[in-house]
Amino acid sequence: MAAPGQPSAPKRRRRTRRIVISLVVLIALLVAADFGAAAVFEYQVSKRAREQFHLTDDPSVKVHGFSFLAQAISGEYGHVAIDAKGVPVQDTLRDLEVHVDLMGVIAPLGDLVSGKLQGVRVREVEGQVRVKASDITRALLQNENPLVSSITNLTIDPISEQDAQTDPDKRTDAEQAAAERAAELETDNDTKAGARICATADLGGEETDFCAYGLITLVEAKAHFVPSRLELTNSVLGTGQLPDAFEAGITGWLKQLSLDPGQLPFTVTPTAVNVEPGVLSVKGKAFDVVLGGSGG
Repeated sequence: MAAPGQPSAPKRRRRTRRIVISLVVLIALLVAADFGAAAVFEYQVSKRAREQFHLTDDPSVKVHGFSFLAQAISGEYGHVAIDAKGVPVQDTLRDLEVHVDLMGVIAPLGDLVSGKLQGVRVREVEGQVRVKASDITRALLQNENPLVSSITNLTIDPISEQDAQTDPDKRTDAEQAAAERAAELETDNDTKAGARICATADLGGEETDFCAYGLITLVEAKAHFVPSRLELTNSVLGTGQLPDAFEAGITGWLKQLSLDPGQLPFTVTPTAVNVEPGVLSVKGKAFDVVLGGSGG
């Protein structure tokens, strides 16, 4: 039996259960409110990013960190990511992917709730534009070459800067060791990157598979391809090299490959180029910018 003046065990269990249920409901309501408030903020940023990118659809916006409401009360959000796909630039680049990381986003809670939020201030922006193989194909075909009538199955893959400039099969052991040491020092934040571009082309009426090895370099915000050697295969040549004059014509044509991804979002200055399987990317940083205002 319970002591006089004390609730019985069943009553204590019922009271504890009610308290637990109430806490669960309260937490659920707080989480729902947190997600709801985050959705409102993400919509506001997405709408302004759509204007900034000149898009037909709203880009994806994600607020990182928990909780959103704690960040909203402070008026500053640590990390907001924006992703937009199918961004066109002129006639050649039609399917760019844009990724932007906004660090230190200033958006007062009162302006957010009232709907009066205008320019969103951002302490630091890192922007990246990714160019797919399909756009690289269009860029190549824009540069007319009497030796090339078509290109299909184009791929782009990363290689070390050393392998881009010299053939690994022709190095001495010492040269190979030096190349491996140099490759270990390469970073993703450089103005050049090794690339292998392969495709099937109609060269002088003969279907030819080729791979071009060289450097992608960033010059005045544009990515240029500088090939150092070619490997070709067709039914006439087998595997090997074209006659010098023929190869010079193809190499000169590949050197004309220049990709201008347009101004990076929020006046970000391009500072690095990188190659990933199937993608060429250009990225850079900016500080103290405004999203959706006159300063963007």
